[in-house]
Amino acid sequence: MADDFYIFANCNFVPDRYDDWQAAYDKLAEYVWASEPATKTYYFGIPLDYAHDISKTTSMLAFEVYASRDDLYGPNGHLSSPAMATFLAAIPAVSTTGLDISHYALVSGFHDASQLARPAGIMQDVRVTCVSASARDTLLSSLATLVSWAEGTQGTLSYMAFKSLDDEVGVRIFGRWRERRDMEAFMRSGEVVGFWMEGKEGIKGMEQRGYVENGKGWLHRGVGSGFAGERKGEERRVEARI
Repeated sequence: MADDFYIFANCNFVPDRYDDWQAAYDKLAEYVWASEPATKTYYFGIPLDYAHDISKTTSMLAFEVYASRDDLYGPNGHLSSPAMATFLAAIPAVSTTGLDISHYALVSGFHDASQLARPAGIMQDVRVTCVSASARDTLLSSLATLVSWAEGTQGTLSYMAFKSLDDEVGVRIFGRWRERRDMEAFMRSGEVVGFWMEGKEGIKGMEQRGYVENGKGWLHRGVGSGFAGERKGEERRVEARI
């Protein structure tokens, strides 16, 4: 778990071609679930702009966790499989960009407070650029305190803080909530507002966006699979959602 390798990827589609991309992915996901246990998380979000009609979306967020960097990029890793080669050959005609991947290490947080991969009504992805590496260290220290508080809040299913492995100033925060009202209450709490107000002098820029699940992939492979914040002694199987 300590060596888990986290990525966020942006998938961008030709308008009205998401379903074609998804059909190719479904075949890949069957292979990955059965043959790549080191692909621990394969989870996707559709922007709220298209929550009313997922098939119309022109973009998607991918959140993935691997047991190590080598399990993604190594000679026997995820990107080197025959199934991935077939997928990559199928999607250029429906995609407006190639692979757009950012790499992270978890600093603090919990992957699934429910332990059962319960569906989220909404998720939020926050990308922060700090003014310096030392400012990032300070922000991440404060984030660890916020994460500890967040685990007991109403409807908060996931809340995770990451440092970028691509630069020295990037921070990412990923949260999932059971319902939108839970997220809205969380964002307006004194603890969250206080965190941002205290840390804003060290922040150069911030982007944030809300997403809904697309019902594909898996949040994790169940208790015992080694996800951040899992509670031992509650062995349960999670069904694949591919």
